[in-house]
Parts: sequence; structure tokens; C-alpha cells
Amino acid sequence: MNSASHTPMVSQYLAIKEKHPHELLFYRMGDFYELFFADAKQAAPVLDIVLTQRGQSGGEPIPMAGVPVRSLELYLRKAIEAGFRVAICEQTETPGSNKGPLQREVRRIITRGTLTEEHLLPARANNFLVALAPAEKVLPQRRERQNGAIGLAALDLSTGEFQCGEPGNWDHAMAAISALDPVELLIPDGWLPPAELNSRYPSLTRRTPWEFDPEQASLLLRDHFATHSLAAYGIEQAPLCQAAAGAMLAYCRETQKESLQHITGLTRTHADAFLIVDDTCRRNLELNGNLLDGKRHNSLLGLLDITQTAPGSRLLAQWINRPLQSVEVIQERQEGVTWLLQQERQREQIRLLLRGSHDLERLLSRAAMGRASPRDLGALRSTLARLPLLQDELEQHTPEAPLPALLQHLNNALAGHEALLQQLQEQLQEELPAQLKEGSVIQAGVHAELDRARELAQDGKGFLLRLEAKEREETGITTLKIRHHRSYGYSIEVSHGQRNKVPYRYQQTQTMTNAARYITSELKELEEQILNAEERQQSLEAELFTQLMQQVAAQAAALQRTALGLATLDLLTCFAELAYQRHYCRPEIHSGTSISIQHGRHPVVEAALTHGAFVANDSSLDIGERRVMLITGPNMAGKSTYMRQVALIVLLAHTGSFVPAQAASIGLTDRIFTRIGASDDLAGGRSTFMVEMTETAHILHHATPRSLVLLDEIGRGTSTLDGLAIAWAVIEQIHSHCRARTLFATHYHELTELEQLLPGVVNYTVEVKDDAVRPLFLHTIVRGSADRSYGIHVAELAGMPRAVIDRARVVLELLQEKHQRPVQRIAPPAKAMPRVQLSLFADPTSEAIQKELTAIDPDELSPKEALQVLFRLKELLAQAPGKTARR
Repeated sequence: MNSASHTPMVSQYLAIKEKHPHELLFYRMGDFYELFFADAKQAAPVLDIVLTQRGQSGGEPIPMAGVPVRSLELYLRKAIEAGFRVAICEQTETPGSNKGPLQREVRRIITRGTLTEEHLLPARANNFLVALAPAEKVLPQRRERQNGAIGLAALDLSTGEFQCGEPGNWDHAMAAISALDPVELLIPDGWLPPAELNSRYPSLTRRTPWEFDPEQASLLLRDHFATHSLAAYGIEQAPLCQAAAGAMLAYCRETQKESLQHITGLTRTHADAFLIVDDTCRRNLELNGNLLDGKRHNSLLGLLDITQTAPGSRLLAQWINRPLQSVEVIQERQEGVTWLLQQERQREQIRLLLRGSHDLERLLSRAAMGRASPRDLGALRSTLARLPLLQDELEQHTPEAPLPALLQHLNNALAGHEALLQQLQEQLQEELPAQLKEGSVIQAGVHAELDRARELAQDGKGFLLRLEAKEREETGITTLKIRHHRSYGYSIEVSHGQRNKVPYRYQQTQTMTNAARYITSELKELEEQILNAEERQQSLEAELFTQLMQQVAAQAAALQRTALGLATLDLLTCFAELAYQRHYCRPEIHSGTSISIQHGRHPVVEAALTHGAFVANDSSLDIGERRVMLITGPNMAGKSTYMRQVALIVLLAHTGSFVPAQAASIGLTDRIFTRIGASDDLAGGRSTFMVEMTETAHILHHATPRSLVLLDEIGRGTSTLDGLAIAWAVIEQIHSHCRARTLFATHYHELTELEQLLPGVVNYTVEVKDDAVRPLFLHTIVRGSADRSYGIHVAELAGMPRAVIDRARVVLELLQEKHQRPVQRIAPPAKAMPRVQLSLFADPTSEAIQKELTAIDPDELSPKEALQVLFRLKELLAQAPGKTARR
């Protein structure tokens, strides 16, 4: 647009907007943020604000819409939720200080991944921003490109948590991304990410490739952490980590335009440190949300979350989504939970003290970025005041029950903030306003000039009366008065009868009929102080408050250690309370591969029962004779619930939590795979069966002997024989090649023959008691196999019309008669033999023909004997079902 045809203000707007083409520009004009042109048209319907006009551009009215400054957060929430990025453009000078439009500049760019405002963030969930640095784009000349390597960095700007890693392959990368559940991803421009990333995370932000350059990134990281080497962070020789972390830091510097003092460290993570749970498994096990609406209710996280603080809740989600693979660290956590479980009084007191503490992580971040409110620092003061009380509770231990190492470490992390607490207590008012501009933030006695400004603002008239009394006494002028005039301001009035007493320091300003007006330097100074008192008070309070924030930020690293200590203590007491309330046991965690669970229970289903008791079941798996549990049984008998409960118990054991069982011994598990339920991918053009096969193939390619695999109804999405054949082959593959510990639920009863063929397959079924009226599902898992599925009974329970039920029973009988043929015991293919597709069902006619042909020696047959053999074969063929030999 031609700026010459616009007013100076519009020209200024256009110049700023040109630098921010991808953001909605909130342009500050007095008490409003205005949007113009296309921004106004886009934002008005989304923000539910009026679209109006102001001025012209090229002969056309300029669209305009605005939001009040005081309601900014409300409209920011709407804009961010709608997927917009917002640039906040502030006035940087006061009105009247310059001719032409006020100076303005963008002070911050707000995106989904860079939120820090308390009211814009979910309290109990992290807000991760993730950066991906693919080797093919970042290191095009290096060997890592060939391996599909990728660097990953994650930052929650609202807490300062910063981590990075090199997952090794795309499968592990997707699992790591899924565990973080980012709200925004940064990728290098020009890189084509896998389709699954695009579909799962639509909020992709493309950045210039040079920001992902490892050398550039290394310089930026070393500058931020004020270090000559990145060795202390474990990434000195990890260029992909450097690339991802550096690009992340560059993005945050660009968008925040503030100090990032709360980003005090960078943690390198390793894929083999965690039990991998991919997105499919997380969804099938309902870890974070239920399958119905995706919300926390009736999910594992929703059940376990009885934490007292928001940071504790966020840490719980991290532990659930990234369970550990270190026996030592898991046992450390268990020791802490055990002590807190046994010390009931201390546990209750600690939970009570934690309940009144605040979100120290996010308070600190806002303070470090200069965005804290007075109440934020008040909340920090309140939380720091509780730390000595928490320490007292932890230190009340006995020689018989000493404090475990982890709890001692947490206790130490709570110390060292006495000086900061004292400063906050001495400087901040007891009752604090929501915003700094409301005043009454700093206590009296902290700053003499502030005290005087506050007095003048609150009692200017009193100061004038005291000055008036003083002047009367010094001059002896009994009629002297200090008055205010709209045009002249404050002046001293003296009647003409006492003008002879006026001292030389009085300067006459006006003569009236009965009196004269004077000013003095003291009165002029007092007048100026009174008129500017409120502004001076606000300025001084802002200055002192900023100093307080800076002192808080200076202790960011120590405060973050304390914040993590509080969150961990909260989570361990949560685990202890759960164990107490729900009768969970401490599992034995070991480096072997066996899994043994006595009287295990599904934690969520058990908690949701409104009547009756949950039926507990045992489980035993290893990579030897109990490698595959093949579970048959009726619909609605509890097969899927049982499989899920085993997986949840294994997962919980890896977090350090106690588990819903009477006893449990869990071998380290590297990954949990699930293929449960039916879903399609219409957008991707995949049928339900295709999705099932894709997920099963993924399991077969990635499962190891340390994996736990849950397969439910494999093969049901196609014809019976195709499905049965696929299920049969899948079990063979898992048993003999993957060797993963597996629970396989099926209605293909023919599969139970595998127990006789494969040494690691064991048949289990769900016990059913038949009575005269209907079958009774006992939900007990026992050795053996089922001979029917009771599907018609379930259909009857679902309310199917009686005619349909009766007809189904008739058809079932006919089908059973037709298909009652012996099942051939197919030996698994030998390793040295070529892969030959085998028929599952034996054909007696084919066997007889094969026997006849095997007995023949063609060289010994006469022509007559050969003809007789041919007729015998024709007769055998004629005996085959549905076949008629033609003569």
C-alpha cells in the first residue's frame, strides 16, 4: 500500500504489520487494542466483536475492530484457541511527548506454545513447545541422515522445564512427542514431515533452516547458559540435540522479547531410560483420557490424581506417560512411598500443607519474565512460608523408620529461601491488589519517598492545612489562607489590612478587591508534589516491585529445585494415600523378564463400580513356557478388562507407584503395545481392518522379549477363514520371533490348538456358569479354553428383537452342523523350510489321494494297472463333499 495516501498513524500501523504478516496485530490506542484491515475482518467473528470502519485507504473504508485493554486475556484466549498468533503492539511513550503518532513497538508475540498467563493455561497440564531437527535437513552431509535420526527439544515456557534428546528413529520420536503432548511444534522450513505428524499435530510452525544449524544453535545455547562448553548438559557431541534446542531458544527469544532467566538448565533424555508408550497404547489404556470423550474422567490419570498442587498433578502426568526403566530409581521412589504410607500423621500434615501452597513453577516464570502480578509475589511469599513447616514434618523420623534417601533429597531442596522470604514479608503489603496500577503494594516504611508520595496522594489537603498553620504562626497574619483556583492553582491569600506583615519571600501573583494572592517556593513545590503524588506513587511502587521480581529471578535455579521438590513430594504422598485408600501393594521390580501378579485388579473399573466387588485375577508371564496367554471366552466376560489391567499394573510399577494387587513381581519392560478395539481412518483412506493390520504389523516389527503385547480379536475385520489364518500366523510370529510377553484374546476357538504346538502358548478362558435361564459370567480367568462365545446371549441383553434372537439360534445350529470338521494340528513352519502356505482344515479326500499317489511306483505299473489307479482316484474325488466325478 502507498503510505503517502495514509495518515501518519495508519502508515505506522502498516509498517509494523509488514513485519508481522502471520500474526493478528493488536495495536494499542489508549484504552483499546485495535485491529485493522484483514486482521479486523478475520478477528471480529472469532472474538465476537463489532467490525466497524476508520479512515480510508485507496478510497475504501478501513475495517477496524477493537478490544479493551482491561479485557485482553479474555480475547487472547479466544484468538489462541482459534489457532491465531497474536502480536501485542504497545505505546512506548506518553501522550503529548511527541508530535505525530506515539512511538509503538511489538513487545511480545503470543502463540499456543509460548503462553505464560495463568488464566490462559490449564493448571494441571504442561504446555509443551517441541522443536524437531531431522538429520536429513540439519546434517545433509552426515551419516545420521541415512539413519533417519532426529533431534527433539521440548520446553514448557510457563515453567522453564527444558529437555532434549535424539530418539534414534521416527517410531521412538513419535512416542516421545506423544508423551509430551505438545501444543505447538517447530520444524525447519522445507522439510516434509511424516503424514502421521501432520494429522496428529496440525499446529506446525515453520522456521528458517539456519536456526537449526548446529553451530549457530551451539553459540546461542552457550550464550544463554553463559558457558564455554555444552558438555555439562550432555550435548557437546550431539549436533541434533543442539539444533533442536537452539532453534527452540531462538524462537522464544524472538516471541517473548523478555529475559528468559527462568530457563536455567537443559536436560538430555535418552529413549532407553523410559518404558515406551505410543499414542495408540496411551489411548487404548485410557491413560490420560477416556475413550468416550477424551476427558480425564474415568481415565488412569483422572483416578490417580489426588495431588494437592498443580505442579504435582503435572508431574503425575509425566510419570504416567514416561515410566522408568531403572530398577534403582523406581525402588528409590517406592522407598519414599513406603515411608509416607507408614507415617500416617506426617502424610496427612504434609498433604494439608501442600494444599495451601501455590504453583511455584509458574509464579517463578512470570516473575523472571517481568510479568508477575502483586498477588503472584504474595503467593510466592505464602508458599515459601510453608517450606520450614514441611521440613519439620519430614525431619520427624525415628531410627526404626529413617527418612529414605529420596525424601532426604527433597527435604534439602526445600531449604535456603529464608532471606527472600524475609524480604517479601517486609516489603509486600498483607493484602495485595490484582494489578500493580491499583497501588498499595509496598508496605509503609520501606521507602521514604514512596511513603511521602502516598501521604500526599491520600491526604493532600492535610498537608496544605499544616502549611497554612505554619505560615500563620511565622508571619503573624491571622487572616492568611491557602486556597485553590482553577486557573492559578494554589496560592496564599492575605487581606489588605495585614499586607504590611507579608514577608519578602512571598511573591505576589494577583491583587483583588479585598485581598492579594501570593506564592512561595515551598507552596509551589508542595502543589507539584500533590498533583504528581499518585503518578509518583505508582512509579515508585513499580520500580520497587520490579526490583523484587529481579531478586526472585536471580534465585531462579534454586527456586526451580524447590518447585520440583514440592511437586515430587506431593506426588509421592499422592501415591502413598492411594495405596492406603485403595489397598494397593508394593510391587517387586526386577531386571528379569517374568511378570507375576496375584489378585490383580483394574484400578479404574474397580473405582467406578457402584455395587459389588471387582473380581481379582492372577497373571503369570515370562519368555519361556508362559510367553503367550491365549484367552478365549464369552463377550462381556471381561477379557479386555483383564488384559488392560495387566498392562496398567505393569505400567504403574514402572512409575514407582504401588499397584492394585495382593502381590506383584514385575520384570523391566521396554515397551507396551496394544491392539484393542475397532477404529477406522477415513481421512487417511484406511478401513477398520486396514488400521488393525497396520497396528499389528507395527507391533510385529518392533516388539522385543522385554515388551508386553496386548492383542484383542486380531482378524475379526475380514472373513472368518482369513481372520483365523492371520491370527494363527501372528501368534506363531510373536511366539517364535518377537518372543514378547503377550496376552491374546480371541473368539477363534481353533487357535487353542496352538497350546499343543508351541511350547510357550498357554490357554486361558473366562469362567462361565450355565444355569437353566442364562449363563452367568464369573469374570474369573482360569486355565483352559472356551467352546462358545455366548454372542447371542449378549445380543439379547442389548435388546435385540425376539424374532432376531430366535432366528439367530436356528441359524447358529445349522452353521455348527455344517462346520463341525476336524482341525488339523498344523506344525509351525521350520526355520530351514521355505515359507509354504498351509491349509488350516484337513481334507480327508485329499489325504486319501495323497496316500494312493505316494504308494505308486510309475516304473513298475503296466498300462492296465495305471488305468485302474486312475479310476480309483476318480472314485475318491467323487466322494469329496460337493464334488461329482464326470465319466
